Amino acid sequence: MAELLTLARPYAKAAFAYASEQNATDFWSNALNLLSAAVQDEAFSAYLNRPELTPAEQVSVFAKVLGEDQTAAVSNFLTLLAENDRLTLLPEIEAEYEQLKSQNNNTVDVVIESAFPLSSTQEQVLADALKKRFNAAVNVSVEVKPELIAGVVIRAGDQVIDDSALNKLEKMRTRLLA
Repeated sequence: MAELLTLARPYAKAAFAYASEQNATDFWSNALNLLSAAVQDEAFSAYLNRPELTPAEQVSVFAKVLGEDQTAAVSNFLTLLAENDRLTLLPEIEAEYEQLKSQNNNTVDVVIESAFPLSSTQEQVLADALKKRFNAAVNVSVEVKPELIAGVVIRAGDQVIDDSALNKLEKMRTRLLA
């Protein structure tokens, strides 16, 4: 996975730099989202990866997916990816692009995994604490995962704060077996 992100990062940075220069970051975000979803579809991916398709033909297949969102810049971007056999990286490129966009907007996307549903007050307290920790606005989403037993796991980009009972039990098990 890290290798895919390493390959995707320069493409995402180039797309973001161009989109920022053109004041079209939201447009590119939507386009990359559509392209990423298309590549993740098994039937579309199987069709796209046929050996007889040339890079130009692969790009024309994407033109049908994008419809009116197809621009010369997006087409050029797809051509570059196709010629370098990197179309399968579109999901990673989209993820990296969104991270760059969030950093530029000084926002952080945070996923809070909780053993139980959080009340709006609890969610707000956590959001305020995370806002101070990251010194940025936070977009919080909550997922209920009963297997955690109690506590929360907070994921923000590549940072993980694991304060779940499951994690504490696992640490205790490791110490006892050592």
